[in-house]
Amino acid sequence: MFAFLPGIPGIDDLRALGRRVDTARHHGVPDGCVLELELMSAPQETGGFDPLAMISGGNRPLVLREAVAAIHRAADDPRVAGLIARVELSAAAPGPVQELRAAVAAFSDVKPSVAWAETYPGTLSYYLASAFREVWMQPSGTVGLIGFATNAMFLRDALDKAGIEAQFVARGEYKSVANRFTQNGYTDPHREADTRLIESLQSQVWQAVAESRHLESSEVDALADKAPLLRDDAVSGRLVDRIGFRDQAYGRIAELVGAKGITPTSGSDTEDAPPRLYLSRYAKASAPRPTPSVPGRRGKPTIAVVTLDGMIVSGRGGPQVLPFGNSSAGADTISAALREAAADDSVSAVVLRVESRGGSASASETIWREVNRVRDAGKPVVASMGAVAASGGYLVSMSADAIVANAATITGSIGVVTGKLVARELKERLGVGSESVRTNANADAWSIDHPFTDAQREHIEATTDLFYTDFIENVAVGRKMTVEAVDAVARGRVWTGADALEHGLVDELGGLRTAISRAKVLAGLDPDDDVRLVNYPGSSFMDVLRPKPSSAPAAASLPEALAVLVARSVAGVLDQADSSLRGASALWLGDYRF
Repeated sequence: MFAFLPGIPGIDDLRALGRRVDTARHHGVPDGCVLELELMSAPQETGGFDPLAMISGGNRPLVLREAVAAIHRAADDPRVAGLIARVELSAAAPGPVQELRAAVAAFSDVKPSVAWAETYPGTLSYYLASAFREVWMQPSGTVGLIGFATNAMFLRDALDKAGIEAQFVARGEYKSVANRFTQNGYTDPHREADTRLIESLQSQVWQAVAESRHLESSEVDALADKAPLLRDDAVSGRLVDRIGFRDQAYGRIAELVGAKGITPTSGSDTEDAPPRLYLSRYAKASAPRPTPSVPGRRGKPTIAVVTLDGMIVSGRGGPQVLPFGNSSAGADTISAALREAAADDSVSAVVLRVESRGGSASASETIWREVNRVRDAGKPVVASMGAVAASGGYLVSMSADAIVANAATITGSIGVVTGKLVARELKERLGVGSESVRTNANADAWSIDHPFTDAQREHIEATTDLFYTDFIENVAVGRKMTVEAVDAVARGRVWTGADALEHGLVDELGGLRTAISRAKVLAGLDPDDDVRLVNYPGSSFMDVLRPKPSSAPAAASLPEALAVLVARSVAGVLDQADSSLRGASALWLGDYRF
């Protein structure tokens, strides 16, 4: 029997000290650790400046590409023994979930993984959980694998009652964004497009779940008709492996990774349990360290990743500053990033990551022009589509050397719509008077006080025709298709990435990793070559504080290139210092009818 005097380390203290030494020896990642991940919502596409996080001292959450890259690194990292995640997505876009799921599936192919939840609230939540080797759920939970549905709102009758007239012009019978104002129910094209969209998503999810759970797609479909499934049906239907609580799930992952003396009922926080590490901490500890460029020395090939996130607008746009506003992709900002990537001799190829349902036609055209200029400069461009890349989001992508989309990406919507709401009658009912004075016939054409004149309507129709003709002709050139073939799959219709591939609108299915591999090949590299990734445009706190001196690309000349070399070396230190000041930029993508 041993006794320890006050001030002398005990067994627990020695164990803790040993783990700290082991963690330091393995560069911040303890040997044999289990990674933890909480997925109450899907990771966002980009991070931005969040002043609330700066004030509170909170850490910047992982963005999608960081989470995916970290999980893939962990699959090959001998220090990582397993992965456990709480998966309770209440709402999410299918594309990012699919990209994250592919990373989890790759990890699960080589190492133990466990998904657990109090309940699986929806189809995509369980779809993601099914990629783990084991799926756990609490006794009171349900599996909400209920399938997909659309829910369109139509305001035509309400606007009529209110005295508001909707005047819109669209090119493409599937261009349905204005239908909520002009219709009182589904048009046949609108219903056709929505029906095919959810059928494609269902097919992808059912097939993936069936493969992971060793079922037939027809069995998954039959279970979905009974969902939400209570625990007994979920287990007998082979959708859930075990019913249990968090501590039991953690005990199970410890057992699976081979920790001695651990059983599923012995608890998750015993002294013999394997060390645990949040994925966000692992991502930071295991991220490739930037190596400063040295003049005259050839470094790693560089791939520039230019991210377009949000509604496309003229001007600078910007990330969401929580809790106010939404992200927008400014044509000036994205174009400048493309020019800088094109001017940088170290950049071998550009990946344009697009997460946008469209926006301004002229702003989209500005970015499209810069994409063409990058290609004209001899650098391949690959478009990588995230949750959605439609309308203007497709326009900026259409001239890339290759387009890569997730199978569930919402894309297409090649069409044009414009118009206004006229509130003259409503204002009269409310006793609100208004008059205008103009110098020319069309000076107040877009006023809400009166409808378009016949001449104005004719002009708008002609302009819409021109925009649509230019759109499909440029798609035809970029995709090497005939105008007739493009028009057949355009007319404002949205597709999933899987259907878009069949119709020639995209070249390959996959996420950002797939797009980067494609860019390597187009640049003459091997798909497995190690490259340096440079992200544009910057969104850190220091980027806010150090505006550019001019619109000229930073690497356009030798003196400027040397200045950039020094600046980036300093920026590497500054980015480490301000990493805790970076916030998350959110973009809600629930409405896919662009």
